[in-house]
Amino acid sequence: MNNKLIAALVFGMTGVAGAADVDFAKVDLTKTIEQAVTLDYPIPGQPGNHHNGPTNWDHNNWNTYGGQHADHVRFTRDCHTFNFGPSSGGMMSELARLESVEYIRVCHYVPDPPPPPPPHNPNQPGQPGQQPGGHPGGPGGQPGHGPKSVDETVTKGMQCQEVPHDVFRRTAQLSMAPRQLLPWENDSFEVCMEGPRVDIRTRSAAYSYNIAEAGQYDVQYQITPQYKVATAPDKNGMSLAGWAFKDGKFVLSVNDVWAQYYAGEKVAIKVELVKDGFLFFNSNLGEKEFVLDAANNYQLSFAEGDLTKTKDFVDTRGDVRGPKKFFAKWSFRRVGSVSTQETVDKGSTEKITQ
Repeated sequence: MNNKLIAALVFGMTGVAGAADVDFAKVDLTKTIEQAVTLDYPIPGQPGNHHNGPTNWDHNNWNTYGGQHADHVRFTRDCHTFNFGPSSGGMMSELARLESVEYIRVCHYVPDPPPPPPPHNPNQPGQPGQQPGGHPGGPGGQPGHGPKSVDETVTKGMQCQEVPHDVFRRTAQLSMAPRQLLPWENDSFEVCMEGPRVDIRTRSAAYSYNIAEAGQYDVQYQITPQYKVATAPDKNGMSLAGWAFKDGKFVLSVNDVWAQYYAGEKVAIKVELVKDGFLFFNSNLGEKEFVLDAANNYQLSFAEGDLTKTKDFVDTRGDVRGPKKFFAKWSFRRVGSVSTQETVDKGSTEKITQ
């Protein structure tokens, strides 16, 4: 290859201005090539090229990070829950501060065998393992007591560790437009941040809501009700008022604290009669469901013969023990459009004798 072609290639690498006007016959190729191979080119993705870390960070591919190999591992997820109860007007939530940390995996190669320690210069003070004045060795001038230049406990080969790389921070706030809730209803929303992304989800709501997002670093969600939807009934809306055996019948009394909100609707109360047995061997005697108009109080009266025998029924007519004890398991569900018709288990009554 002639000198002109070699020089043209070298000048292209070094970026010499005015290469077209150079007299190639007078070029010192040896010096020019030495300059080309010693150039310190910037490494893409080096820390410091971007305020959030490596430039053009690719979370799916390997990059150079501080002279080591690194790739994206994960973002932490930070969430905050916002709750809105009944209110006659609009409401503004508290301001939540969210933070998500990005972790990367940084790897470097530990050679096997490790590189030898640098040679000691007896004429240069401050070398590891030597006394002031250039004398090699540790305390008392004995060799081998200075700090090790290579950690012999490090496993050889590719070593990786997960380290924090970047931190993303935002604030979030919710603005609720006026709407009407029933006394036991509650709207709940969750705002989460994962990496630079912030999102919102509805956990429970008494309306179908339109949610509009505004802002970037200080995110605000405007929540506007569209139409009412049925929610789960209040589990504490009905409570046990009494359990007794009168005039040959069992009587279960139940109070309904929200009856006025269910006017014109029904309530279904299911009762399961159980005979108390020895240790854990109770006997199921049957069950019955009562469907009643909503009221402040319900009186459920039944005899054992009124019950429907289920697959769990146990015939106890051969039980020759003395006085027996009985208790009831009961549950309820709302029948109508105000609430969903899910069943609420209310547990068991105390034990009584006939």
